Amino acid sequence: MIRIKQMKTGRSLTVLLDTSFLLMMLEQRRDIDEELQDLIQGPVRVATLDRVERELQRLGRTRSSKTGGLANAALELLKSRKYSILPSGIEASDTDAAILSFSLAKNEPLAIATVDRKLRAALARLGLSVIYPMRRRGLLISHKVSPSST
Repeated sequence: MIRIKQMKTGRSLTVLLDTSFLLMMLEQRRDIDEELQDLIQGPVRVATLDRVERELQRLGRTRSSKTGGLANAALELLKSRKYSILPSGIEASDTDAAILSFSLAKNEPLAIATVDRKLRAALARLGLSVIYPMRRRGLLISHKVSPSST
C-alpha cells in the first residue's frame, strides 16, 4: 500500500464519506473540509451515500447519548455544508457493501473516507483509494488517483 500525504489532481475528486469517518472526525472536533484540502491539492467534491445518511438517522435514534449525539451532529453537518447525498442505486446487504458496489460502478476519480479497517482492506484489494485519519491531525490516502483513472 502506497501512503502519500498529499495528492494533486486536475479533475475534481469525489470523496465519499463513511459513517465511521464522519463520527470519528466529529468526536475529535476535526474539520473535514480543511483536512481534505490539505491532503488533496485540487478540486474536491464531498459526498456520501443515502445508505450512510439512513445509518446516521438510525444511530441518532437508537444509540447511546454520545453516539446518538454524534450521529445527529453528522446529519446536521451534511446538511449545513451541503454535501451531496448520492443514491446508492444498488441493493446491498449493508452500508459497507453499498459503498463497495457504488465505488466500483463509478467512472470518475473517487476516494472513500473511512476508519473501518475491514472496509479499508476490501477497498484496497479492489485498487480503490482510501482516505483515513492520522491520530491527531491530518489525513492519509492509500492509493493515488490519477486524473485519467476510472
